[in-house]
Amino acid sequence: MRCDELEPLIEAIADGTIEPSPEDGAHVSSCPTCSARLAEARRIEQWLAAREVPQPAPAFTAAVMARIGDEKWQTERVVDIGFNVFIAAGVLVFIAFGAGLAWSLGFLTVTLDSEELLRAVFSEVEGRVISQLQTTAIAAVVLTMALALWWWAEEAAD
Repeated sequence: MRCDELEPLIEAIADGTIEPSPEDGAHVSSCPTCSARLAEARRIEQWLAAREVPQPAPAFTAAVMARIGDEKWQTERVVDIGFNVFIAAGVLVFIAFGAGLAWSLGFLTVTLDSEELLRAVFSEVEGRVISQLQTTAIAAVVLTMALALWWWAEEAAD
């Protein structure tokens, strides 16, 4: 065995983590460099064992837990913002659907002619409502995606 093979094991042998193999023991007893390294490592281990272990500051645990909570809050905040954007988009789509439907039915004209209104309602409702169904379907898909994203984020956070 060579010194460079034994060097990574010296600290573990000194602190008792591993027992040296007979081959390692023979090398340490015959090699002055490895013997000196092992003696120095044992001396350091004894010094560390005799030394008093420092206690953390009283507020250390609370500060660490507060920081972890802040980091978790930041992550949840990003998810909440994304969810709110999707909900706002869904609401805007529904408002646009209502405005488009009202416009196509003639409710948003400057003058309100009842005869024109009745004719528009009874003669063109079918075609115009069907064209607005696409907008409603898209709004429903966006809202469903937003709710699914929210559900996924809540599950991922737990």
